[in-house]
Amino acid sequence: MEGVQNGQICVSCPARPRPDGVRARRADIMTYAPYKLFALVQTAAEFGISAEAVLRGTGLVAAALADGKAICTVDQYLMACSNALRHCRDPRLPIQVGKSLHLSAYGLYGFALICSPTVRSGFEFAVRYHGLATPIFEIAWEIRDGYFVWTFPDEARVAYSRPQRTFLMIQQLAQHVTHVKDIARADRRPIDIKVALDPLEPGALFEQEFGCPVSFSATRTEITYEMSILDDRPPLTNPVTHAMLRESCEALIGRVPEKSGLAGQVSRIFMESAAPFPPMEMVAARLAMTPRTLRRRLTEEGASYSGLLDQVRNDLARQYLATDTFTVDDIAQLLGFADTANFRASFKRWNGQTPAGYRSRC
Repeated sequence: MEGVQNGQICVSCPARPRPDGVRARRADIMTYAPYKLFALVQTAAEFGISAEAVLRGTGLVAAALADGKAICTVDQYLMACSNALRHCRDPRLPIQVGKSLHLSAYGLYGFALICSPTVRSGFEFAVRYHGLATPIFEIAWEIRDGYFVWTFPDEARVAYSRPQRTFLMIQQLAQHVTHVKDIARADRRPIDIKVALDPLEPGALFEQEFGCPVSFSATRTEITYEMSILDDRPPLTNPVTHAMLRESCEALIGRVPEKSGLAGQVSRIFMESAAPFPPMEMVAARLAMTPRTLRRRLTEEGASYSGLLDQVRNDLARQYLATDTFTVDDIAQLLGFADTANFRASFKRWNGQTPAGYRSRC
């Protein structure tokens, strides 16, 4: 029997990831930097679980997570969580995973949040671009009775197994509390948390970790804060940087204009991947074909793998150069170039002018 027994997350059989139909289809095309998976592997090691045990069946290896060469899907993360559950029923594991996931681990998405003009605008941004953050549950917020309340609209609809749901929701709560501390004043804590799960023991653990009263068996999960939190200013408030990063997130969320068919799918994978960009073999595997087939089908569409990658890099480079926020050295690193000289040469080949020349005309 699976579920919660004696205050522990329990599983008695191999629990395969079972997201709902919409999420399963989305996971088929959406890939992410593996920051959540890396955090799970690192934290599980502290509980005596090897990386190999956590990653079994995912097709990923620990070395690829550490050197930034891997990408992962929601399904792969769900499988890793199920693997961890077979070895550890301690609710401290998902709490520690969530607490380790600071906004700094989320790339452009996280950086944009802590650069927001106000916490309110940061929270609006978080909901709009949540699809970039390896989403496990939908997130939303509302103002109710003079309080600010985070909710999770799809928590009762997603078809996770009971142990998965328990693990993931506890992790989600820990992430949220951590992210609010990152974006607001460090002393901002929830007023209370209500959780739509069976009670877990020890109950005092959750109040200690989250810094507020925590009650279980609620009809829906909610995290309540004082209304005044919305007027706080994030630690790195910079409206210019935030605007630039917002444009990048618009691109990353999948707005690849004038591309359809296989070329559009490949461009989308590039836009959703952090540098270094995935090699052709990895992209082909993601699309369930061989590199040879991928090359042939792109040729039939009048495109090429290298040409699409250059176009994505060029689009992002021009966005970054349109402000004075990043240096040319910074941009070269963000786009995965070996050095700044290579970036300058490539940019001039693409645009007929140097990065400095382009920026001076913006």
